[in-house]
Parts: sequence; C-alpha cells; structure tokens
Amino acid sequence: MSDASDSSTALSPAAPASPPPETSRRHPFLRWCDEQQGPLLAALAGLLTFLATLGAGALQPGKIGWLIRDDFSQHLMGWLYFRQAPLGFPLGSTPNYIHPLGTSLGYTDSMPWVGLLLRPLSPLLPTTFQYVGPWLCLCLMLQGAAAAWVAQRLGASKQQQACVGALLVLSPTLLSRMALSHVALCTHWPLVLLVGLHLIPQPDARAARQSLWLALALCVFTAGIHPVIAVMTLPLAISLCVRTALERQLPVKVPLLAAVACVAAMLGLFFVFGYLGTRTPVGAGGFGEFSADLNTLFNPHGHHYNWSRLLPLLPRLGGQYEGFGYLGAGGLLGALLAAVLLARQPTPHLALWRRWLPVSVLSVGLAFFALSSRVTFLGKDVADLSALYRPVLPWVEAFRSSGRFIWPLYYLVLLGGALVLARRLSPARATLLAGLLLGLQVMDLNLGEGRQANQGAGRWGTPPSPELTAASKGREHLVLYPPQMHDSSGRGCRAGPMDYHRWAYRAYLLGLTFNSGYVTRLDDARAQEYCLGLDADIAAGRLDSRTVYLSIPARVAQLQRIPGTRCTPEDGLWLCVHDAPSDAAPVTGR
Repeated sequence: MSDASDSSTALSPAAPASPPPETSRRHPFLRWCDEQQGPLLAALAGLLTFLATLGAGALQPGKIGWLIRDDFSQHLMGWLYFRQAPLGFPLGSTPNYIHPLGTSLGYTDSMPWVGLLLRPLSPLLPTTFQYVGPWLCLCLMLQGAAAAWVAQRLGASKQQQACVGALLVLSPTLLSRMALSHVALCTHWPLVLLVGLHLIPQPDARAARQSLWLALALCVFTAGIHPVIAVMTLPLAISLCVRTALERQLPVKVPLLAAVACVAAMLGLFFVFGYLGTRTPVGAGGFGEFSADLNTLFNPHGHHYNWSRLLPLLPRLGGQYEGFGYLGAGGLLGALLAAVLLARQPTPHLALWRRWLPVSVLSVGLAFFALSSRVTFLGKDVADLSALYRPVLPWVEAFRSSGRFIWPLYYLVLLGGALVLARRLSPARATLLAGLLLGLQVMDLNLGEGRQANQGAGRWGTPPSPELTAASKGREHLVLYPPQMHDSSGRGCRAGPMDYHRWAYRAYLLGLTFNSGYVTRLDDARAQEYCLGLDADIAAGRLDSRTVYLSIPARVAQLQRIPGTRCTPEDGLWLCVHDAPSDAAPVTGR
C-alpha cells in the first residue's frame, strides 16, 4: 500500500485549485508563466546572484581575461584545444594540448557534453568563445528552479516556492565552488532535484515511471559533466529506485531494471569519455586530507575567508575546504525549526517513511565517507578509520576529495527543512517564515568576499607578438622548455614557468600544439619519459624544425649553442627556432 494516500499533510501536496475562468482564457504561454511563477522567480534569483558575484561581463562569450585564475584556465583551454583537435576516441580527446601526451575534455573538467554539443557550431563561434560564464549562470538559475519545482509539487504557494528556490540559490556551498573556479562542480541542481524527487509523492504508476526516467536522464547527463557529480547522482538515483519499489505503484522489477540501467549508463559513458579504460590513472594521493569536519554544516570557514557576516570561523584542517558545507544562517535556522516541529509531532512524518528513509540512509552514508579515514572535529582528530579504508584504498583514492560527498546530506537538510516548514505551518505563517529565512540568508552570506575572489584578469589574453607569429609560420608545435605539465596530485614535470596559460592561449591562436598545462589526472610515467627525452634531445643538439621553442633564461644557452638555432627575447622568455637540413631526424621527446 503506497503512503501517497496517507491523510497526513507532513509532506503531501495540497489539492490544486481550479483556475478561474479568466485565467483559463489567457494565452497558453501566459498561463504557463503564471503557473510556474515560483520556479521562474527562483531562476531570476539565480540570475541576480550570478550578476552580483561575477557580473554581466562573464556572460560575454568573447571576454576571457577573467578566466586566468586557478582552475578556470584549465576548463577554458580544454575547450579551446578541443575545437581544433580531430574527433577521436575517447570522446572529447584533445591530443594537441599537453602534446604529445594529450588529454581530454573530461580531464580538463571542461564538461564533455557541453563541448561536444558546441563542437559542430565551432566554425560559427568566435575564436575566443567561452562557455564558463553562461554555464555558471545556468547552474544558479536551475538550482533555484529545481528547488522551487519540488516545493510546487508539494503544494507550496508561489511565494513559498520562490523563497525556497532563492534560499537554495544562496547556498554557500555552491557559491564557494564558484569562488574556487570549479565550474563543473557547480552543477548541484541534479542533486537538489534527486533529493526532492524522494520527497514528493508518487500517487500512481505514471508518476513513478516519470521519476525513474528522470533519474536515468540525470545519470546520463552528469556522466558527461563531472565524475564526482555523477558518482553522487548514481546512488541517489538507485535510492530513488528503492523508494519507488517501496511505494509499490509499479512491479518491483521495474525499479530494479531502472537501477541496472542507471549503473550501466554511467559505466558505459565513463568509458566513452575516457574516465575508465585508458592509461591515465584515476587514483590520486592524499585521501584523508580533503575531507569534511564534523562541524561542516555550521562552520562558515571557506577556502580563504569567512562566508558568514553573523557567525565566526571555526577551526578546521587546511584541505577541508573541499568538505565545506555551511548551510547559512537562514538554512541553519530553518533546519532547526523543522527539527523541532518534527520532534513535537513525529507521527505524520513517520507515516511517510518510504519517502525519506532511503535518501536519509544514503545521505548519511555518503556523509560518513566525506569524513574520510581521518575524522576530525574543530580540526582535531577524533577517530582513525585507516584500517577500514585500507582494503579499498585504490578505489576510494579516485575520490580523494571525499569532503565533497557531504553535499547530498547538505541538500537534504537545507531543502528538506524548508519543505517541512512550508507544509507543517499554516499558509500565512509558512510564507512569512520563508521570507524571513531568505532575508536572514541574504544578511548572513558574505557575497562581497566571494565576488572579490572571482575578479581578476591578466595580460595573458593578449595576441601573440609579431615575432612569435612569424616564427610559427610553417611550424606545428609550441614547446615550453622546460615543460610545466602537472595534475591535481602534482604528478608530471614542474620545472617550467607557472604563467604557461598565456603561452597556451597564444599557441591556440596560432593553431599550434602546446606541451604544457594543468589537468585533473596525468600519466606520470609518460610525462617523465617525455620530459627526460626532451632534455636528452636538446643536450644532443637534436631540435625539430617544425617546433617553436620557448626557453626560460636559465636554459637558453643549451639551445643557442646548437648549430642552426636562432634565439630572441620574447616576453620574459627566449624564442628559439631551428633551421635544420631537410634530412635531419625530427625530435620526439622520448
């Protein structure tokens, strides 16, 4: 027997009111806008939040100077070089970036689905086209719309829907990812949607099937956005299948097949996008350093600053910014009031256990993983779980930033608390309280520092000099010497200059491959082989006439003494080309 028929109103939708006659005679689009007023206002809140943090300039496709900071440049370069690369397998492969090793859209966190969707339009797009800003804006808008839609399905008023959606937009955890330049990791709205799908009713078989199809679609979508988001989406989708099986609106085999389809789709797409089945290692060192502290839900301590104007910073370890999960003052108060209401009248809530139990168990389990093998409170060790993780360490190291897995519990508390208040109070009180909580969240959230973290530009976005342009004529490669290629674990060769971004951009404009860059995962053995081989070739006087070399001043003498080499100063480095005899063997970088 489904609990959808339970007479309790704890999380059950109110009966929809019949539209007045004058409303039914309006234009269908206007009628739809009126019906979806809550989600649309919440999406507007997302847009306004984006403009307050990054500004309208970030929406300009040709404006890229602000992207030269932290991981933004990584995402941008992955897309730019993919535009010029031949299509290959895995999908999104970019052999011309970090050449000759190559990488992919997936390993530059450039969101493979977005890059592949825009690839056919590339000839029509500007040379400096970027989709980082529009994507971040879309994520904020969808975050608000998804939360408001869930509130709508639970019978909340339009004002309540808008307030719940705006509260989720002003999620410090989401906004901190923008400040950290983690573009793909700002895709939190699928998590919000899946948590919400657990809480809304499934009154009949049709609604149950729609939920399962949506869960499968979100698995397919997130598999081509970011593996961490995908790996959170998959268990949430399976949990929704469990919830659907408990509701008994469909034969048990249907949610079972849906769960199998979600797993198969996720694994298959991970192979297609190159996350699995390639030489690139998926593991990374440092598991236990990038965890969540037990105080994460009420600690406003972000990466470098305090996200709260009202609450003080609490201690945590250095790498635990990855487990940042501050709810905000409005979110905290809403969760506390919801807990009080549920404690005073638990019976209606307990009657709906099929909805909240699967997602609660899963979220707590993922939160436990977020604590990692080194459990801390206020930055002090309280438990050592190394023995528990030791047998599975090669697998869990792929997600060494385990603190991120606090997000499902985070959104269950934030969204669930707001929805409980909307359903357990009278409409007038619920609307007033929703507005007060949103106002408190706005007062508390330290957007000023977040905005400051997202500002900045660099001269790196300038075009190549006439000398570099002339030197590149008839050549195919731009080689930074020594190279600066590394991943998030520090693997690779790191002797080269750190301002490699500007040279990567200039090589892109000239249609050349580039041998340096930053990616999430790198095959260290191949990187060392290339870097040592390049050293050996230059020491032996073997230069490639198809290559433009950019050397740091300390190494340029090695190139200058090779016969046939011409070197000139170039923006802090030395530009060298080699006019070799036609029968000379090209350099390979063994």
